[in-house]
Amino acid sequence: MPAGEKYSLWFMPTGDVCARLSEILQRLSARHGAPEFPPHVTLLGGCVGPRCELICKSAQVAAGIRPFPIRLGKIDFFDEYFRCLFVRAALTKPLQNANLAARQAFDSRCEPEFMPHLSLLYGNFPPSLKEHMIAELGQRLDIQFKVRSLHLYRTHGAPGQWRRVASFGLMI
Repeated sequence: MPAGEKYSLWFMPTGDVCARLSEILQRLSARHGAPEFPPHVTLLGGCVGPRCELICKSAQVAAGIRPFPIRLGKIDFFDEYFRCLFVRAALTKPLQNANLAARQAFDSRCEPEFMPHLSLLYGNFPPSLKEHMIAELGQRLDIQFKVRSLHLYRTHGAPGQWRRVASFGLMI
């Protein structure tokens, strides 16, 4: 495995919620010439190490998490490629605890502050265009989905190269 390959832990919607969010992401990506990616809330990004070790750590994290809902709300944007346009997720106690468990398992205490969100578009676009997109989508995307599994993704390279490595059902 090449040194420095990056991985991320994701929570992903399923069923109708996944279909609805995928449609929004695909429409925005096609309209603006941006990369496509699956809808997800990143629990922890920038994980590096041997793949087998990361799989074991991911399984350990998943084993300590019970299924819980993620509530999406306000649409927002930053002047950042990967947080170009996104929906904020409520920082509930279960989500906060899951992030803390992941940080401890992956020894990632130096990561930036956890701001759970689901990205709608990646890229570098002017604020005026992002404000126009929000006006079209509405200020909020009040959607809730239940987290039932944790996914380890190889997020090295461009979004089109990202691949799921493993998925782990949450403790019931």
